[in-house]
Amino acid sequence: MADDLAVWLYGDRVALIDRERGRPRLIYTDDAHAKYPLGVPLLSLSLPVANRRYPQGVVRPFIDGLLPEGDSRTAIARAVGVSPSDTYELIRALGRDCAGAIVIQPADEPPPQAPTTLTAEPLDEEALAALVQGLHVAPLGAGGRVRISLAGIQEKLVLTKMPDGRWGRPIDGTPSTHILKPEHAAFPDTVQNEAFCMRLARHLGLAAATIETTEIAGRKVIVVERFDRRVTPDGGVERIHQEDFCQATGMPPETKYEENGGPPLRRIASIVSDVAESGAVERLLGAMIANALIGNGDAHAKNFSLLHNSSGALALAPLYDLLSTLHYGDDRLAMYIDNVHRTNRVTVPRLVNEAVSWGLGRDRATAMADELLTKAPDAIERAAAETDGVPPALIATVKDQLNQLLSAP
Repeated sequence: MADDLAVWLYGDRVALIDRERGRPRLIYTDDAHAKYPLGVPLLSLSLPVANRRYPQGVVRPFIDGLLPEGDSRTAIARAVGVSPSDTYELIRALGRDCAGAIVIQPADEPPPQAPTTLTAEPLDEEALAALVQGLHVAPLGAGGRVRISLAGIQEKLVLTKMPDGRWGRPIDGTPSTHILKPEHAAFPDTVQNEAFCMRLARHLGLAAATIETTEIAGRKVIVVERFDRRVTPDGGVERIHQEDFCQATGMPPETKYEENGGPPLRRIASIVSDVAESGAVERLLGAMIANALIGNGDAHAKNFSLLHNSSGALALAPLYDLLSTLHYGDDRLAMYIDNVHRTNRVTVPRLVNEAVSWGLGRDRATAMADELLTKAPDAIERAAAETDGVPPALIATVKDQLNQLLSAP
């Protein structure tokens, strides 16, 4: 038991994770069985409540989906003193604040405290600058009393906004509320690119994460408000559970692209249709149209998520990580559209065919595409006006994409 990990959700210890010959396994607790019926996708659609112990083939992809990827995983593992390949020890070290509502910690530790931003460690400008400058050796700002995990490859800092407006380090399990992403060294203007694309989606009328831009330690930074947190004026925090579609389908993060065996759009749409709220499939189509418009070839299975409300209702998460990869010359699609593999080959008929394959009516899909693309010219101008320093070439790329979408099949 001393080596076991407890999984906490909404104040309840709902599962235990152990390992057999280094392989993580998961079993739901008596408390979970007393509160939730069998089959409820409590932690994940791939891990419904059941009277059995889940093996590593299902458990490890879910846990790996909570952890950083690539060089960030290697650096953060080095910072906390474990092997990058040891999923179990990594989540033991980092699981006190994850994506969604779960907290993972050693089973012999006391229950997590009520989540509040008041327990964050305040940062002055000098300390904040040092964290941004040190992300290459301490991704997420993890290390010491900051034990936090977040998926992805890109360099990012995870912080807590305190009630007085100051930034704080999320120490000792304090919930983080914001993600700060500096400009990518190899790709100029990623901050303006993402800010422009996120604002464009909002002006199209689509739900998207709230963002702003700033500069820290001489680096441009985009600040993303976490949509899996609700913060009250007095600093209280409600964590909202979520999972991405690699986790929902039981697939490891390295398969997030369709060309690597990841789930295609049709499978994601089928899941959304089966479990999410009314209108979610239409929202998925809106997201697909927006990604085609901006030329985002990185809209893979980990960049779409489901929110699990405490009531048990599931909803499609707001859009996040929108970026025009076509602006950097990459025209590959992470998930294919009507069997088209290239962003600049997508047209409205292709989008409609894809939506029809999900079960949407052709007239409804056509009307949605027409409505969004009619709004696009104004949305492009408004997003550009709100984004200081947006490259004219990026705006031109998106306008070219709009013309491509409206061209003949």
